[in-house]
Amino acid sequence: MFVRQVPFVYSSLGVTLKRLLKPRLSPIRKLMNQPSSLNNTKNNAVVAVNSTVAADIDKQLMSNKYGFTLPQLMELAGFSVSQVVYREYPLDNCGNNKVFIIVGSGNNGGDGLVCARHLKLFGYEPIVYYPTYTKSISKQPFYNNLTLQLEEMFEIPIFKAPIDKPSLTKYLAECRCVVDGVFGFSFKPPIRKDSVFFPIMEAMVEYSNANGKGSGNVISIDIPSGWDVDKGPLSLTNDDHAKYVQPKVLISLTVPKLCTHFLDPTFTKHYVGGRFISGPFAESLGFKSFDYKGTDQILELKMK
Repeated sequence: MFVRQVPFVYSSLGVTLKRLLKPRLSPIRKLMNQPSSLNNTKNNAVVAVNSTVAADIDKQLMSNKYGFTLPQLMELAGFSVSQVVYREYPLDNCGNNKVFIIVGSGNNGGDGLVCARHLKLFGYEPIVYYPTYTKSISKQPFYNNLTLQLEEMFEIPIFKAPIDKPSLTKYLAECRCVVDGVFGFSFKPPIRKDSVFFPIMEAMVEYSNANGKGSGNVISIDIPSGWDVDKGPLSLTNDDHAKYVQPKVLISLTVPKLCTHFLDPTFTKHYVGGRFISGPFAESLGFKSFDYKGTDQILELKMK
């Protein structure tokens, strides 16, 4: 097997990180060595993994070898998301500190619930929209524990039933920013029109594109909801290719996913979060751990 050089470039403080993949590859690294897994464009601006590798990373983390649990990973991810909110939209002592958090039925939704708790502790006024609450707590009981904490300890309002689109649009417009915790990397588009999430996605698309790209402050968790994790943005409907969520901020969890190569760096700020893996673990999967500063749980990635 030949030795293949894959530059991983992150311009954090102008530092370019490069490494040489060794000939002896682990099973996951073999997956990452496939063209569909890594960006091998001319500039190699950002390392990213495809959906298969992303799932394998989570599987390894929660294996008997490493012992992470899903609630633990959500706690770590949700705290990272709350740090991004604080970094990008600092508290305004005389203004609007409402944050609208849209929670899906999967793991990204759990991240959003944890984020809401931390934001309340930071001094924000989080509002949670959880349209699949009943279904979600039956699937994962600890989601109910998270909502109980928000309601009983922190008195955070949670909408547990679908909201009509005009009302939802009004809520979005009244908040300082919107945390998009609807879909994660396991989502496979398109969204069915009869889904409870279709009007939510319509409202988020309109909000993020209001008055042209750049009006709505959307912070997406891991991937922008509605995007294909490998292929990037897909139109919500077939009649207009521009109908997709365009976040102001994206926080990739653990490592960026392949769709991040479709972000517009002049518009979307890109962070990585989830500071809980070791350097050797990262290198066993084909990438270097990120150069987080001090006690930060997040790092802004500046593409060259």
